[in-house]
Amino acid sequence: MEVIIIEDEQLLAEELQRELLLVDASIRVVKHLTNVADSIEWLQSNKCDLIFSDIELTDGLSFSIFKKLDISIPVVFITAYNKYAIKAFETNSIGYILKPFESDDLKKAIDKYKKFKVDDLLIRKLLDQLSVNEEPANTSPYLNRLALTLGNIQKPVSVEEIVYFMADDRYLFAITREGKKYYYDATLAQLETELNPAQFFRANRRYFINKNFVNEIKTISRSRLEIKMTEETDEKIIVSYSRSKEFKDWIIS
Repeated sequence: MEVIIIEDEQLLAEELQRELLLVDASIRVVKHLTNVADSIEWLQSNKCDLIFSDIELTDGLSFSIFKKLDISIPVVFITAYNKYAIKAFETNSIGYILKPFESDDLKKAIDKYKKFKVDDLLIRKLLDQLSVNEEPANTSPYLNRLALTLGNIQKPVSVEEIVYFMADDRYLFAITREGKKYYYDATLAQLETELNPAQFFRANRRYFINKNFVNEIKTISRSRLEIKMTEETDEKIIVSYSRSKEFKDWIIS
């Protein structure tokens, strides 16, 4: 397994390399980089299996490396701060380790990488098989499966299984009929073009709901509608008066 270390403190980089070799003797550290600029330059023409990276580097945050480059190499972030955990979720992160790190932390990250590689291979095979078996007559412009993310695992999920989507600040989550909450890399505006409007409705600025899982409709003040789904929501789903007729027409169509 070939890895690179992105760390601007030489002693920490050397300690990390020693600990990695103790955890897994098959690991080969092929490069030690210390800043954003050099990391971008190296990754533009080189590859590795796994990246261990600090976040705060001398010339900026390491997130800018992965924003600049279109790469799918998994990353384990090692940092002294927990404030970047959510931001790390937007990258190919499979681990977030706080300094000072322990051997057990590194072992868990390596084990997760190995599982990630197996799961990724299985998903690719599954998607290939689904593509082969797809009916040629299906010319619908709308998606019937989405690649959702839970932790470091991606999973193809049928839209029929999704109860609703919820926008939370900058992130979008899909809640399934099993009650699981997945991350989906899109916006509500994108969803309106990707999913069949006969099945999904933009209830308000936060919620995009599946008709098949609407459990209850209640008229509240000023003729607005309160929608209850079969799965709990973080807050009440309210449809404004201006859209209430459109919703009623949609739900019975």
